Parts: sequence; structure tokens; C-alpha cells
Amino acid sequence: MNFYLFISTVSLAFQLGVLALLIVGFGFKQRLRFRLHGIFMLTAVTLHLIIIGVIMVPSFIAIIIEKPTSSIGLFAPFHAAAGTATAILGVWIVGGWRLRQTTKFCAPKRKFMRATFILWLITLSLGIIFYFVLNWSFLFG
Repeated sequence: MNFYLFISTVSLAFQLGVLALLIVGFGFKQRLRFRLHGIFMLTAVTLHLIIIGVIMVPSFIAIIIEKPTSSIGLFAPFHAAAGTATAILGVWIVGGWRLRQTTKFCAPKRKFMRATFILWLITLSLGIIFYFVLNWSFLFG
């Protein structure tokens, strides 16, 4: 198996896992279980940051060094910028809560939560496109 295909597949699988955590966490919010909602969001942000540091940053650097003028090398900074903005917003939102029982610290950030989720979905979509562009020949011959 191709090493790059394996790494990018692991990254994609983890990001889909993060999406599942976000959806389940949102379900807890809908049922007014705000503490569980926050714990799922904290877990999602933490997992997302680990994958960014362990897989995405090294992959980004390798792509920029190996293919700086290719379409992949030109597309990667847009994905990275959207992902960085999403990660920063996620840390800001979850960090402001800090596992408190009350919602008074996070409720005012509700509109930012929605915007962050939408930005995260855009980033995930760009990542899925990126995944298929990079691995099309390995996956489909």
C-alpha cells in the first residue's frame, strides 16, 4: 500500500470521526444536555488539533516543498488557511467554556459556533476534494 494514501486515509477517517462527534454533540445540545454537548465539542476540537499537528502540518510542508507550483501546491494553502481559522475558532469557543457547569460563558458565542461549524464543513469538503485529487490514481487506477 502507498504510504501517502494510508496517511491521508487515516487523516480523512479521523476527520469523519470528528464530524460524528460534532453531530452527536449537537444532539446533546438539542436535548439541553449542555455539559455533554461541551464535552463532545472539546473532544472533537482536541482530536482535530492532534490530527492537524501529527498528519496535516507535515503533509502540508511536504506538498509545498515537493510541488509548490502544481495545482495541488497552489490549492493546499487555501485548505490550510480555512483549517487554521476553524481550529483557532474552535479553541477559542471551547477554551472559553473550560468545562464549567454554567452556559453563561458559551451562550453568547452561539453565532460563532454556527459559523465555525459551517467553516469546518467547508474545510472538510476542501479536504475531501484534496484527498481525491491526491489519491485518484491509487484509488481508481
